Amino acid sequence: MLIGLSALSFSYRCGLIGRDTPRLVRQPFAVDGIVALAARAGLRSIAFPLSLLPDRDPARLARLRGLFIESGLTPVIDSDVVDVPSLEQAIPAAAALGASVVRALVSPVLEGARGAFAYDWHAYLDTVIARLRAVLPLAERHAVTIAIENHQDATADDLLRILAAVGSDHLGVTFDPTNALIVADDPFAALERLGPFIRNIHLSDFIAYPSREGWRLVRCALGEGDLNIRRLLELVRSHAPHAPIQIELVSHSARHVRLFTDAWWTGYPPRDIRDVLPVLRALAAPTRSYDDDWRTPWERGAGETQISLYEDQQFAASVAYLRTLGVLPRR
Repeated sequence: MLIGLSALSFSYRCGLIGRDTPRLVRQPFAVDGIVALAARAGLRSIAFPLSLLPDRDPARLARLRGLFIESGLTPVIDSDVVDVPSLEQAIPAAAALGASVVRALVSPVLEGARGAFAYDWHAYLDTVIARLRAVLPLAERHAVTIAIENHQDATADDLLRILAAVGSDHLGVTFDPTNALIVADDPFAALERLGPFIRNIHLSDFIAYPSREGWRLVRCALGEGDLNIRRLLELVRSHAPHAPIQIELVSHSARHVRLFTDAWWTGYPPRDIRDVLPVLRALAAPTRSYDDDWRTPWERGAGETQISLYEDQQFAASVAYLRTLGVLPRR
């Protein structure tokens, strides 16, 4: 398995949160710092947004490509919401860096609350399909695959619809198991359905805290949360064995999935309750209470030292856990 690291695991240390506020980290990580972390841990892939680079000077891209090769890392580029001008810039840069996959998002929706964004979600997906059709000839020329993510907005059905409509070998999926739960998809069933199209995987875990409206999902180290990582990796071996995988412990803000409210379901088609039951069982199984403090250090207003330590400890614990599973070599 090409287990690697997403820069988003260090979204605070990379300066991706707290921008334009007094809470911005004083000396953000550069891509070289993420490479060094991944290489020291013996990882084999790396994902990062191009916004971490000061510019896209060809000499800089060539130097980074050499660094990835020297470090034994397969690069994946994180893009944003599918947008033709943005992808027209990201795809050639990805190719120059030696990346064959560009991760893209379907929408800016978070927490599965897509009704407030586009009441007619079906029509919105048509615009996404049109944008992808426009940019895929460029991706094909550069031998780059655009891997659209189930990023707290799109269900497996949505992604399969987009893939079928576009019909290109240079369009695939970035799969995140926690994001599947956030749109009330069983992550294990979704992985099996999307398996032939998965070109990249985000490996995340979460701790579920109940609320009156649903659940808050809080980031944690792999193996310390409520996701069955062993089962997930077994399915990856069967259905997407060649996809690079990045440890992505991303959000410092809890994701509040308001499944118990009528408004949350706006924009979703009718669902068979039997398809949703695995999600409800997974989220309801832990015995935490409404009064438990679910806040991350960021949400509690902690300072730079504590938040940085939080990221460092979760990454180290995740790597150690993957070693116990045998998917990373023991040291």
